[in-house]
Amino acid sequence: MRLQFKILMITGSLAAAILGAAVPAAVATAASAGAHPKPSPSPTPSSSPPAAIQQLCSANANGGTLVNGVCVLPSGVAGGANDYYGIIAVSNPNAGDTFKVISGTVPPGLTVPAQYGAGTIITGTPSQAGTFVFTVQATSPRGTTATLAYSITISQQPPDRLICDAGNGGTLVNGVCVLPSGNVGQPYEGFIITSNNSGGTFSIIAGGLPPGLSMPASYGASGTIVAGTPTQQGTFPFTVKGTDQQGQPLQQAYSITIGAPPPLTIVLPASGSTLPAGKVGTAYAQNFFLSGGVAPYTWSVAAGQLPPGLRLVSTAPPADNNNQLAGTPTKPGTFVFTMKVADGTGSHATQRFSLTIVKK
Repeated sequence: MRLQFKILMITGSLAAAILGAAVPAAVATAASAGAHPKPSPSPTPSSSPPAAIQQLCSANANGGTLVNGVCVLPSGVAGGANDYYGIIAVSNPNAGDTFKVISGTVPPGLTVPAQYGAGTIITGTPSQAGTFVFTVQATSPRGTTATLAYSITISQQPPDRLICDAGNGGTLVNGVCVLPSGNVGQPYEGFIITSNNSGGTFSIIAGGLPPGLSMPASYGASGTIVAGTPTQQGTFPFTVKGTDQQGQPLQQAYSITIGAPPPLTIVLPASGSTLPAGKVGTAYAQNFFLSGGVAPYTWSVAAGQLPPGLRLVSTAPPADNNNQLAGTPTKPGTFVFTMKVADGTGSHATQRFSLTIVKK
């Protein structure tokens, strides 16, 4: 016996009757039309390629000049205190790019950090002369890269010497470096400086400094200093001999002239000879000022009367004594008095002042 089967298309209404539930209209329509429903297409995720980066080379970007595809950076000098600073600039500054040297040789003594500021730098103290070519690769956080070749020329440091020019205020006269003059009783500073700023150790091998001045064997990275407070007038020649930090010998003759102390004068405060007013029961303080003369200085009342409750006190002994009027006023009124200051040589100066104390 042969069995025959017929496949019937179930209409939407019959399906609803059989399943006892509503069938979506799209399904019912498709079924009644003899077609199967098609699923909606999935959305395609949007994507864009990473933005390209570029290493820059121009006068504005990093002081470089592009020559045949190589960025020629500013030159440097080997040795001493000749620090070098070059810039690797990119078109997307501060984006978190990282950098590395992938070929060539950076000048000995210089390094290229993986990151620094908006891009990175080439920094350090060159230790060898020559022209050095190297290639730097920049990589952005999204993986894009850019490479550029760089060139830096390092020249040999010229022979070191003790300078005598605007750098230390000196004037070269017949082979002698005449340093700025000073005055008795006034603080003085003169500088013994190496041309390569390489410092070193120094001593006086002939002549002598003005009394009151001294010169340490070394001072800072550039050389040494002549400093102190001169106590004697005159012209004082002396010769300095030294060795810089590179082992090079140095020698230079110097001269310093010390003049008489400038006249001792009382310098008025900003308010002039009328001092700022005080108030009964409120603490008061006012300094007195001077110029010239020779320390130590001592202030005193030469005439008149200080406001009751105020007296002279010292704020900078032993160089400047009784240089402040201080205390708590106890009586209102306007008080006129003359201050006198005497210096270490016996010179003196006077100035009349007035001070008003008001009631509470």
